[in-house]
Amino acid sequence: MKYVVVGTPTCGYCRQAKAVLEQNNLEYEYRCLTEVAPAEQDRLMEVAGQPFRTVPQIFTVEDDQWGYVGGYTELAKTLK
Repeated sequence: MKYVVVGTPTCGYCRQAKAVLEQNNLEYEYRCLTEVAPAEQDRLMEVAGQPFRTVPQIFTVEDDQWGYVGGYTELAKTLK
């Protein structure tokens, strides 16, 4: 399983999410929200079940199955 972190370069919680994944030696991919194509944003919002109001938005991917984690707080809780 790997994680996908959708965020922005200036977001402190995005940096913290990437750092906690690295500290736990977990594979992840970072995608800058401003560079994600609109169709891809729509697909990710469908997986999340809600529009993106904040970043980061964090997903899991395993065998092409996408799951929604939430933001940094939810990620940190799941890794404890």
